[in-house]
Amino acid sequence: MPYIYFSDTFEVKWSYTYTRPGYNRKQHHSVPKDWWTEDVSILNIDLFRCIIMTIRSTHVLPPQLIGEALHVYACKWLPFIKVKSSGSSSSQTEESKEKNRKVLETIVSMIPADKGSVSAGFLLRLLSISSNLGVSTVTKTELIKRASIQFHEANVSDLLYPSTSYLDQKFYDIELVQVVLESFLKFWKRISTGAGDNKHYLLRSITKVGKLIDSYLQVVARDDNMTVSKFVALVEAVPAIGRLEHDDLYQAINIYLKVHPDLSKSERKRLCGILECQRLSSEVRAHAVTNDYLPLRTVVQLLYYEQEKESNAATSTKVQKPLELLLGAKKRPATRDSHGKQSLGLDKEEFKRGEITRRASLAESREKSQQKTKRLDDKLALDLEKKMVIRENKEESMSGSKLNLDHKKMVQRTRSNKSEYGSEKRR
Repeated sequence: MPYIYFSDTFEVKWSYTYTRPGYNRKQHHSVPKDWWTEDVSILNIDLFRCIIMTIRSTHVLPPQLIGEALHVYACKWLPFIKVKSSGSSSSQTEESKEKNRKVLETIVSMIPADKGSVSAGFLLRLLSISSNLGVSTVTKTELIKRASIQFHEANVSDLLYPSTSYLDQKFYDIELVQVVLESFLKFWKRISTGAGDNKHYLLRSITKVGKLIDSYLQVVARDDNMTVSKFVALVEAVPAIGRLEHDDLYQAINIYLKVHPDLSKSERKRLCGILECQRLSSEVRAHAVTNDYLPLRTVVQLLYYEQEKESNAATSTKVQKPLELLLGAKKRPATRDSHGKQSLGLDKEEFKRGEITRRASLAESREKSQQKTKRLDDKLALDLEKKMVIRENKEESMSGSKLNLDHKKMVQRTRSNKSEYGSEKRR
C-alpha cells in the first residue's frame, strides 16, 4: 500500500464544513480544534456516546470542546417539537418523542462537571425542551441545578421560550424562569455565607440576575394574558440587594400598564406598590410624575419624596457654608505679618464677609424673637382687655343696683319726715 506524505499541512483539504446553524464562517489560518464535532453529529446516540466518553477518558481535550460537541449534536437532533392534533400522526409523534427523550437524557449525562463547559443558554434550551418531552426527574433536576449556577451569564433571549402547557394561556414560559431563579437564589445564599474574597463576585452576579429579570419583565409585560399576580411574583422573587436601582423595573411596569389599561384600582395599587421612590433616578422620577397610567397615590409619594429631597439639600447647603468657612480657617496655616506677629490665614475680606454673615443671622434671629414676643404681648393685651370689659360690666351692674337701693331709702325717709311734720302741725 503506497503512503503519501505532505510536507505542508496547509495543503490538506479538511472535511469540516461548519453547516450547523448559528456559525459564522471565518478564515482560519490553521485547523480549528472543533473540526470533528460536526462529523460525529451524524452518528446515532449510542455510538456518539461511546466516542465522547472515550475522548473524555483521555483528558486531552478541554471540557469546553466536549460541550461544543454536545451542543452541535443537540442542535441537529433536538428541534422544538410541536404536538399535532391529527390522529394519523399521533403514533409518529410519540415515537419521535421517545427518541428525542433518550437523546436529551444522554446528552445531559455527558455534560462535563466543569463550570462553563456549556453555555447557560444551551442549558435553558434543554430545560425548555425537557418539559415537553417528559424526561425523568433526575435529568430535569440536573438541568435546573446547572442552569442556576450559570444563570447570571444568560441573556434575555435565552429566557424567551413559549409555554408548553395547554392550560396556561400565557405566551411565555414564566414558570421555567421562576424555577431557575429560585434555584439560583438558594445556591447564592449557600455560598455567600462562607464567602471571603468572593463577595464582590457574588454581589456582581446577583446584580446581573436582577437586571436580567427586569429586562425579561419588559418583554413579558407585552403579553395580554400575563396576570398581575404572576408579574408581581416574579418581581418580588428578586431580593433588594439584586435590584439596587428601580429604573428598569419602572419601565417594565409602565409597559404593563399601557398594554393592560383595564386593570382595577387594587391591581394598579399592588403593581405600583413594589416601586421605591428613593431607588429611581431623577430623570425617571420626572417622567413618573407626569405619567397618567400611574395611580394618584404613587404620584403623590413621588412628589413628596422630591420635595423632601430638595428641602434636605437646601438645609444641608445652609449648614455647610459656615462649616466650610470654619474648617477653612482651621486648615490654613498660621502666617506672620510684616511686624513678625502671628496671624491667621484668613484675610480681611473673608473675615468681613464672615462677620457680615454672622451679624445678619443674629439680626434675623433677633427679629424673629421680637416678632414672637410682640405676638405674645398682643395676646396678653387682648386677654387683659377682655377681662377689663367683663369687670367693668360687673361693676356697672353692681353700682346700678346700689343706686336703686339708695333711691328707695331716700323716698322712704322723705315720706317718714312728711308724716312727722304733719303730726306736729296738728298739735
